[in-house]
Amino acid sequence: MQRWQQALHSDAHCCTRLEDALRGGEPTLLLVHWSGLDAHWQRTLLARPWPGALVALVDRPSPEEGEWLLRHGVSGYANTYIQPELLPELVASVMRGDVWAGPEVMQGLLKRLLDRQEPVLRPADDWHLSGREQEVLALLAQGLSNKLIARQLEITERTVKAHVSAILEKSGVHDRIELILKLSGQTLSDSRNAGAKI
Repeated sequence: MQRWQQALHSDAHCCTRLEDALRGGEPTLLLVHWSGLDAHWQRTLLARPWPGALVALVDRPSPEEGEWLLRHGVSGYANTYIQPELLPELVASVMRGDVWAGPEVMQGLLKRLLDRQEPVLRPADDWHLSGREQEVLALLAQGLSNKLIARQLEITERTVKAHVSAILEKSGVHDRIELILKLSGQTLSDSRNAGAKI
């Protein structure tokens, strides 16, 4: 708790007992040491509608657990010992309504999404992608990581990141998941509402 509070510059109200955190109304954001909860409290937290965001911090993150928790309403999933500089980013992200998870979890979600989709649609002509950006997009649509894209196109990972940023900007989305959903004709809310299918 001290690490989390220091990382958040003492903006957080810390409690050693979950009952104390929930007393007096529901918090806008609840960071929970998920690994320290018993099954009863885990079920209780997932069963209640949250006005804000619930973030599960676990001692040994796994892609399977992360995907399951995200499908069941958790807004963030990260390591209990997340780097202090990343914790404020996590908080800001989920407070904006975004989802936060590690790259392994996000890759798993993307692959599942791609597996259940019809073939990816051609991007709108008004995206004005360069030839190289179209190549990167085609590989992104297959769920490849930046590293694998770089290897396949024989360019640096840094160059891939630049192309991905340009594609996201031109397509008007914030991240890869939104991009895949846009290509498949869905929205992020459609996907969250049908979370069990992801």
